Amino acid sequence: MFLGKEVRLSRIVNRKSGRMLAITVDHPITRGMMPGLVDIRSVMKKVVAGSPDAITMHKGIAEKVFAPYAGQSSIILKASAYSVQYHPTYDTPVADVEEAVRFGADAISVGCIVGGPDQAQQLTFLGKISKEAASAGMPLVAHIYPKGALIKDQHDAQVLAYAVRAGAELGVDIVKTMWSGSAESFRSVVDACPSIVALAGGEMGETLEDYLRMTREALDVGMRGVTYGRFVWSHPHTSAVIKALSALMHDDASVEGALRVYDRALEEEKDLQR
Repeated sequence: MFLGKEVRLSRIVNRKSGRMLAITVDHPITRGMMPGLVDIRSVMKKVVAGSPDAITMHKGIAEKVFAPYAGQSSIILKASAYSVQYHPTYDTPVADVEEAVRFGADAISVGCIVGGPDQAQQLTFLGKISKEAASAGMPLVAHIYPKGALIKDQHDAQVLAYAVRAGAELGVDIVKTMWSGSAESFRSVVDACPSIVALAGGEMGETLEDYLRMTREALDVGMRGVTYGRFVWSHPHTSAVIKALSALMHDDASVEGALRVYDRALEEEKDLQR
């Protein structure tokens, strides 16, 4: 591995735990203007205050919003986008490695939707950007989801294992995918991938405890990263949620221990407001 990649990976993968806690704010192109993400400056302030290892964002947000927080968290520059409404099975390129370097990113991130007629074109792009990222010493993160038209159940462990292994085969360093529904089935997904497997959040729970429990179960079978978005920044106490997740990811806390961290963070917030 080139030194540049090692240096950048050390900034997004926590040295203490060997795991990555990343928060994503790249949703508007994919899902429209979600209420919790309209005021991106306020959201960014709350997210950074929680001290995640990295934040995934598009280049325009990096340029217009992130500068005050330089050095407090790493940028993962998102370089592709799909749209649930307009192009649901195609993650189209929107940025490149040169831009990731120029914006000071510690990784570049692309999406890839497998299991449908658009798969071949997206895998071609993934292979190309993998080469470019390696040449620049830039870690590559890929959000690989089995959401193509030929997939019957996108949470099936077998198709998730196919998705993460496709990323590993093409040189992806950190592969983000979806929860399979249980620790037992997710173990087979992790076992299929020699790269770091990171878990997406999405709509896999209703409460903070639901997400903490899913995270704990995934960690227990070898998952080494999370890239959560909606449930974090739509929560009324975003920073406290991130601190609770950090306790799980980096201190190996139990769900109950993480909830205690959350409660303490709330008390600290109240003290600052007094």
